[in-house]
Amino acid sequence: MDAGRQLTPEEQGREWARCEASPIYFIREYCWILNVNEEAWVPFDLWPAQAWSLAQMHRNRQVVILKARQLGFTWLTLCYSLWMMLFRATAAVGIFSRIETDAQELLDVRIKGIYERLPGFLQARAVVADNKSRWELSNGSVAMAFATTGGRQYTFSLVMVDEADHQPDLNKLMLAAKPTVDAGGRMVLLSSVNKSAPESQFKQIYRAAKLGQNSWHPIFLPWHARPERTQEWYLIQQRDALAATGSLDDVHQEYPATDTEALAPRSLDKRIPGMWIEQCYEERTPGDLPDGAPALDQLAVYTPPQPERLYVIGADPAEGNPNSDDSAFAVLDVESGDEVAMLAGKYEPSTFAAHIDAVGRWYNGAAVMPERNNHGHAVILWLREHSRLAVLAGHDNKLGWNSNALGKSIMYNDLADAFRNEDVTLHSFATYQQIASIEGSTLRAPEGQMDDRADAFALANVGRATARSRVNRTARSRQG
Repeated sequence: MDAGRQLTPEEQGREWARCEASPIYFIREYCWILNVNEEAWVPFDLWPAQAWSLAQMHRNRQVVILKARQLGFTWLTLCYSLWMMLFRATAAVGIFSRIETDAQELLDVRIKGIYERLPGFLQARAVVADNKSRWELSNGSVAMAFATTGGRQYTFSLVMVDEADHQPDLNKLMLAAKPTVDAGGRMVLLSSVNKSAPESQFKQIYRAAKLGQNSWHPIFLPWHARPERTQEWYLIQQRDALAATGSLDDVHQEYPATDTEALAPRSLDKRIPGMWIEQCYEERTPGDLPDGAPALDQLAVYTPPQPERLYVIGADPAEGNPNSDDSAFAVLDVESGDEVAMLAGKYEPSTFAAHIDAVGRWYNGAAVMPERNNHGHAVILWLREHSRLAVLAGHDNKLGWNSNALGKSIMYNDLADAFRNEDVTLHSFATYQQIASIEGSTLRAPEGQMDDRADAFALANVGRATARSRVNRTARSRQG
């Protein structure tokens, strides 16, 4: 709108209706934000990524936003909160941050500053309560500011948690906010990543949302969501981080290009550098099982079997009770190293072996490299007695892979080489997270985390070489 022209009452009514109908229109046309570089309030000129994310925020009740730094999303969420207060009478907005003074700044400086710069016809008739922690309008809407330990006695229309991954009490806040969500309210968690807490509540919510395992809608915003950031700018950030720390962990924390970079743990103590994994990762979301696939609920198929292609299955068996690790297997194309399928779940050994057989038969009679652990013996025995799939021998020339210290070292050395040389392609988001977590000192996931998918993928990778050798020997014997 032309800020210098006075609107007639009829025009004001039309503008009010447009703003009520569209938070994007309201923010783009009427909201101002504080530009800290210019030390001045400026119109909120929405970037494409901001407008797209706002539409997602408006469409979904529970939104978890993982983002690079300095993308204006705190301002965006505050503007949306003010829109709710103005156009949804009696809206209650809860603003949470790590400490109360941070939350109060969001309310007392930012929301009130946006409101004060609105034209009079968009403002409420009066402000009826006004302090640093509570701000109430005459239409019954109210905004309140809390540390993450507060606000338990209230039910909100919208809960906003700023820098959620840096909040030590997020677990308690999520429990306190449950009545808001249960009553149909909205909740927005937004944050840059905190790599010092690889298994934080925020990351768990985001990962589960990516996998469709909860009710949250995930949004990721990379460093280049800010339009003026160029590749040259990004290279400078990388150069400075390498010079200062010898790793790109700080860049991946502050300015990630992908959510997998952001969620990966710090790489300095990890067996496989995150950069190697990232260059081999092509995210795919498996759809419905294709025709002919075994009807297994947990089976993810990325590429169905192709004629004349050879496949290998790496299998990591577990006990199969509700408190045990998952049993998992990965299916790789022998020649390309492409991950074509993955299964993980609570399966006891004989059931797991039957699933391996069903999927292996579908994948052109895939060879199998099972881990030869306690439960692996039962899987190997079942396959030998009930399946025609070939069980491959490991580094000790016995069936299956002995994951003792030597076996683990060989397996993960080979996997590291495969990622470094771009000899494999990974599609599973959950498997990526597990592989990235494997510690260099133990070749296991950190205490309390799972590595079954990572081990299955590594077993399939070492099985590729054995499967190729087996095929070559068969071909030579036929020629002879």
